[in-house]
Amino acid sequence: MVACLVVMLVLLFGNVALRYFFNSGINVSDELSRLAFVWLIFLGAVIALREHQHIGVTMLVERFGPAARRVSHIACQLMILWVLWLLAEGGWVQTVIGLDTVLPVTGMPLAVFNAAGLYAAVAMGILTLIDLVRVIAGGPLPAESSPEDPLI
Repeated sequence: MVACLVVMLVLLFGNVALRYFFNSGINVSDELSRLAFVWLIFLGAVIALREHQHIGVTMLVERFGPAARRVSHIACQLMILWVLWLLAEGGWVQTVIGLDTVLPVTGMPLAVFNAAGLYAAVAMGILTLIDLVRVIAGGPLPAESSPEDPLI
């Protein structure tokens, strides 16, 4: 993520400075900055899932007992896996389609953009499966092991 930020900063600042002072610019800065931004977003989403930092509305689940919380968590994780499967399937199709299309300035295949979504879906799917297996095996729910849990 830091590399993506550095690439974006250097390319965009360098492009603005070159345009302002020398009336020239970096041709590839727009495409590479956009690519770095897309990858930054998807890498951040995976890290947020790993750290259990995605936004969750727990008003109803907080009123459940321990068994109902576990069942609702498992049901939610299964729905998340289904959505991630759809994202991975669509990401794969778009990546394959993008292999034949090249970006106008850099000449890179468009698939480098679509691969970010595919990567995120697969990585998040693995993290979700690990969480699901841990909870089914009797481990604590993520909210219950968090120091920020309002019920503790």
